[in-house]
Amino acid sequence: MVNWNTVISNLVNGKVVTVDPARWNMNNPEYAEMLKLWKDNNFNTDSVKWTNYYDTKELEKEIAEEVGVTPLRSWISCVEPGYMTGYHYDIDDNEVEYLKHGEIKRYAVFINEPRVGQLFILGNEYHYNKLQGTILQWNSYREWHNGINGSLSNKYMFHLLGY
Repeated sequence: MVNWNTVISNLVNGKVVTVDPARWNMNNPEYAEMLKLWKDNNFNTDSVKWTNYYDTKELEKEIAEEVGVTPLRSWISCVEPGYMTGYHYDIDDNEVEYLKHGEIKRYAVFINEPRVGQLFILGNEYHYNKLQGTILQWNSYREWHNGINGSLSNKYMFHLLGY
C-alpha cells in the first residue's frame, strides 16, 4: 500500500505549467487551439498554474499492477491554493506512439487528504472530498477536465496512462 503522505513530502524537481506559450510546444496546433479557446471565452489565464512531477516510475508500476494495465506514462500534478488547471483535455506529443499499443486507459488517484475547496471536474462529474488513495478511471484518456484549488493547501493527484 502506498504511503501517499511520504510520496508528497518527497516530491522534488517539478515542472511548472502556466499559460506561457514559451513553455508549450506551439508546433503542435492543439496547444494554439486550447489557448485560443480560453482567450475567446475571456478565461482568466493568470489563474492557470500547476506543477507536474515526473519521477514516478516506482508508483507507476504499483498502480498499473493494481488497475491491470501496462504503463505508458505517469506523473503527479500539484495545484497550489488559488490556482486551477483551466478546463482542458491533455495534449501529449507522444500520443501517436501510445496508440500503437491499442486503447489508452487513464486513471487518476487522489493522493492528498481531502480538503474543503479542492475540486476535480472530469467531463460532467464533480469530484471533491475523495478519500486519500481513491482511484478514478476516466471514460477517455482525452476527456475534458479541470482541477481547482480554493483551499489553503496544495492539491495533489497521481495520473497514469496505460493500455
